[in-house]
Amino acid sequence: MSLRTLWPGLLLCMALGAAAGVLYQQHHRLMSIPFLAALPLVMLTKWSSPLRYYMRLSVYLSGMAACSIWGVIASIAMSLVGRSKDINYVVARTFHGTVAPLVGIRFTVEGEEHLYDNRPAVIIGNHQTMLDILYLGRIFPTGASIMAKKELKFMPLLGQFMTLSNAVFINRAKGKADAVAMFAKVADTMKAKVLSLFIFPEGTRSHSATPTLLPFKKGAFHLAVAAQLPIVPIVCENYSSAYSSKNKRFDGGDLVIKVLPPISTEGITSSSEDINALVDKTRNIMLEALQELTKRRDEINRVKKVFDSAELTEASEERQELLAEESTAEAEASSS
Repeated sequence: MSLRTLWPGLLLCMALGAAAGVLYQQHHRLMSIPFLAALPLVMLTKWSSPLRYYMRLSVYLSGMAACSIWGVIASIAMSLVGRSKDINYVVARTFHGTVAPLVGIRFTVEGEEHLYDNRPAVIIGNHQTMLDILYLGRIFPTGASIMAKKELKFMPLLGQFMTLSNAVFINRAKGKADAVAMFAKVADTMKAKVLSLFIFPEGTRSHSATPTLLPFKKGAFHLAVAAQLPIVPIVCENYSSAYSSKNKRFDGGDLVIKVLPPISTEGITSSSEDINALVDKTRNIMLEALQELTKRRDEINRVKKVFDSAELTEASEERQELLAEESTAEAEASSS
């Protein structure tokens, strides 16, 4: 069903909703007109995928904006009481707790204990779309911050929030020698503050409809080796069936996040051979986990279709039996 065919009905429903809002406010004064006027719009999202996409996307982006403001307030307050290491945890959980139910996303986390049994650590995760912020909101641990490009430091609100929450800013334009020195400095900070860092090793969003990973950049691995800290990989299953900006789809659903066992960096040097081997090993482990989650989801969907089909068959058979009984009763009544 296209939006073009929905416009007449949509406008009518909004008009009726506004009229109902006026009447309701006059008699009860408990709900505002805009809220009631939006109810038909919300109801129509059940039947229109594009409308549902834009509705939920608006909610998601509004939630991000609201949490950015909340983040600045929380970061100032928590810094004053000496809890700056937990700013990201508080803001992340707030974002997940408020936005996830509104956009229909539900997470199940496996292996979450690995985030707390290995601290500090370099935490890495797969990067699919901007919706990844929501899965970070669910699993981001206490005592952790993020690594980000230096340009973000000067963005209004976001830059102040990230600075107060112990974010580590890096200059990607620096040469290899400067990068090594920078990672050594960051490593010292992590160990001194007992602070974990989260990094997207792919460096950019994959937007992939299949369970795959882009090539990994090596910064996170140089950092882990410099600090001799473990790497904790996180994989969120491919959710292109739940959200796709390309196909204007935002249907929501159940998603699994898997925190994998830590990968030790003890004894590994910063040589190209060691770093490349560590990158390949970590990426292969994450890719295998990602593909396993997809196979599991496919099996769940297959079983669900079988049960749904069986239920439809059973309902059809019951309906046929009822019709047969009615026909028999009518025949008996006619003969008598």
